[in-house]
Amino acid sequence: MKLNRKGYITVEVILASVVAVSIAIFLMEITIKMVNITDDAYVDTELLTEKALIIKNIKKLLEDDIEKNGGINNITCTNTLCQINFCSDSSSIELVNNNQITYNGINSYDKNLNKNLSNIKIITNKTGNIDNGDYILFKITADSKFSKENFESNIIVYNNKTCS
Repeated sequence: MKLNRKGYITVEVILASVVAVSIAIFLMEITIKMVNITDDAYVDTELLTEKALIIKNIKKLLEDDIEKNGGINNITCTNTLCQINFCSDSSSIELVNNNQITYNGINSYDKNLNKNLSNIKIITNKTGNIDNGDYILFKITADSKFSKENFESNIIVYNNKTCS
């Protein structure tokens, strides 16, 4: 007598389950890695955009102040403040509450920095009395928590005026 077995045996069910779970775990790992790569690219793009905006706006305001106030006479800097004395006025580049960069001159500029940045500093290559024809570098540096790229904005201006 021949039995008609139309069901699955236990070994087939276990084997199919193991293969399905293995494929699901593999696909989840790939998905998680792709999400992390996308998030890193987003943070890098956001930091690059922020850097470009800071450089463009502060450089323009500094150049306008040099033109209107007769050139830079003196600069004093700490890690969070650069005081810029022109021939007829003064301005400053300041780091406020470690998350906002501010330029105070004839015109003002404020930019809230990304919350992923830490250890933010303002550095300059020239302090004290500034001569006519000097290139002045203001560097804003920071470390990013989630990106391998460091955040460094270099603002270079030319002091083409002299105090008379």
